[in-house]
Amino acid sequence: MNNSEVFKVIAISALVTVSLRLLPLFVKIPKNPIMNKFFEALPYSVLVLMVFPDIFTSGGTSLYDIVKILIGMVAVTFLSLKKFGLGIIVSVSLVIIFLFDLLKIYL
Repeated sequence: MNNSEVFKVIAISALVTVSLRLLPLFVKIPKNPIMNKFFEALPYSVLVLMVFPDIFTSGGTSLYDIVKILIGMVAVTFLSLKKFGLGIIVSVSLVIIFLFDLLKIYL
């Protein structure tokens, strides 16, 4: 590829990325609760798609690591069902994983 083709690819991908990020600013559907719920759940869905596979590949394969991951997932599920904010959910899950790692070091 020459330089002009690379520039075209970068420009097109930038336009697509920016347009998709700006789409929620212009799409307001107050009469349709299904679409509103979709747009409210979109950030959580993207976060889950990015993080969820890494949970299983970075955790480890021992029984202790699997239990640690499952307890973290239960905590996230419980807190999200109780309608806590995303910052609190992430903070609590990180503290749980950190405490399990400290327990593993000292035992």
